Amino acid sequence: MPSSMTSLKFAAFAVLSSAIAVSGCASSGSSSSNAESEARTATIRQETRPKPIDKTAEARKAATRTGEIYLMRGLMDVFSRGIDVMAVQMRREGLYAVNTSYTEWEAIGADIVRRDKLKQVSYPIAIVGHSLGANDATKLANYLGSRGIKVSYVAAFDPTEPGYVGKNVKKVVNYYLPNENNKIYKRRGFNGRILNINMSKNPDISHTNIEKNTKLQSQVMGNVMRITRKKRKKS
Repeated sequence: MPSSMTSLKFAAFAVLSSAIAVSGCASSGSSSSNAESEARTATIRQETRPKPIDKTAEARKAATRTGEIYLMRGLMDVFSRGIDVMAVQMRREGLYAVNTSYTEWEAIGADIVRRDKLKQVSYPIAIVGHSLGANDATKLANYLGSRGIKVSYVAAFDPTEPGYVGKNVKKVVNYYLPNENNKIYKRRGFNGRILNINMSKNPDISHTNIEKNTKLQSQVMGNVMRITRKKRKKS
């Protein structure tokens, strides 16, 4: 018998494959919002993938705004290109934004914990994820919470399973298409804000293009910009 995680990955792959077969690029192109995002995605496909997590000190120092933003793609690391689009936009705004695979969530967490002890973390921390990356967005938040590190914002794009957040998290926005249960819930002690936003009434949005929707991307960007600020110039 396969493990529950293996079963979950197979299920997620089936969902993605089915959605692609049915909708393909036509689905994302059926609205001007998604068409614009696809065009932007095409212009940055050749951008070099980010350096490993432990080799980004230079990028952190180069950021002109406070904060660290971690954006995680979903299954097979190829379907969630809206994640890459958002990361590029954030870097253009002077943010330190890392786009990577959902499989890196624990390495990201360990690096943040290590640097927090050295007072090298630029707060606030924000986490964004799509599909399996959305599942692991809450896992990363909880990993950090269990080690006393606050997370200001979590944005999830259609996770494939329920998520839970604790008292270290201030705000969560979950854009989801209902399956059996993929909302995000609070744990004991949580006194922040959780928004589970059902996107099923929008026929142009599917599991494979939800993170490419420019309106949702703009909402995420707006939330990130509101919680960060320009760094003071050193005299």
